[in-house]
Amino acid sequence: MEYEVAVIGAGVMGSSAAHYLAKEGRRTILIDQFPLPHTRGSSGGHSRITRQANYGSPALTPIMLDSNKEWHRIAEQAGIDLLRTSFPSNYKAVVDPSAGVLLADKCIQAFRKLYVNSGGTVLDNWPVTSIIPGDIIEIKGVQGKDIKVKNVVICPGPWFAPLLETLGLKFPVWAEKIGVFYWKIVDAKTPGFTFIDTSDGNHHFYALPDVEYPGYMKLCPHVGPMINPNERDKADMSRLLQQAQKYVANYFPCLESKPSVMESCMYTLTPDEAFILDRHPEHKNIVFAGGFSGTGFKIAPSCGEALARMAMGLDPKLDFSSFNFSRFTQQHVRSRL
Repeated sequence: MEYEVAVIGAGVMGSSAAHYLAKEGRRTILIDQFPLPHTRGSSGGHSRITRQANYGSPALTPIMLDSNKEWHRIAEQAGIDLLRTSFPSNYKAVVDPSAGVLLADKCIQAFRKLYVNSGGTVLDNWPVTSIIPGDIIEIKGVQGKDIKVKNVVICPGPWFAPLLETLGLKFPVWAEKIGVFYWKIVDAKTPGFTFIDTSDGNHHFYALPDVEYPGYMKLCPHVGPMINPNERDKADMSRLLQQAQKYVANYFPCLESKPSVMESCMYTLTPDEAFILDRHPEHKNIVFAGGFSGTGFKIAPSCGEALARMAMGLDPKLDFSSFNFSRFTQQHVRSRL
């Protein structure tokens, strides 16, 4: 199978990059190791926080602003409602009035709809076993087929570090399992709201209104145990569950003391909690992105477009230089749970 570009990883970043490539008329194949849709990576679930207020790197601000505009464009083009930004009139602590909730599963659905409508090909349930660089890149998979392309975009989520290591690149990047807890609302007067509590310097909690399960608030710790992504379900989440129950007991008497629904996802983290988006230093036709540290979903449109432009031999329209992997020239160590 011969294509101009292959995108490895069909989560939100890969689906975004594939959309922009197909939109530009590039013959593209989008590859994922699992049957689509699935919840085995980092893009599953129904909701993500979106905001334009930036408390991270200043270089992130124009990327967040651009992505917000793109989400509205994508929603209009796909004909799918992707954002909910309205808040109750009695909301007292809004820092960013444009913030709200992205309907995550529908966002990926929209990207793939537009991608396929532009002529893109999807190949799921196809784990990649090796990537052989060259002017023509060979991608081998467990199904015994070879895919030959001129350019590759690699967005494998929690599998970022092991896959890039096969190409000679080692990154201080690791995966964590994150508990996604839904708590029954017992006080009918509880307003719908979104918040991020960063008062604890080690990790924080965040919450979203009852978007997925009516009557149940999504409230989760923004941290988890380090894991092998192939063995996610073996991780012990009892300590984090206890911490979450203590937090709810202290601050949210409007919720039941124990979560009614417990799900999980994975984060891919870097030492500075900023993502990596760059080009292979030796093989310029290989570009990659990863390490979004649980905060990348909202900027997927801008990141995907940047990856697509790089795969076409162009510069990103925004400045992504602060997120090059060269910032990790020295060993970074960070203690985790």
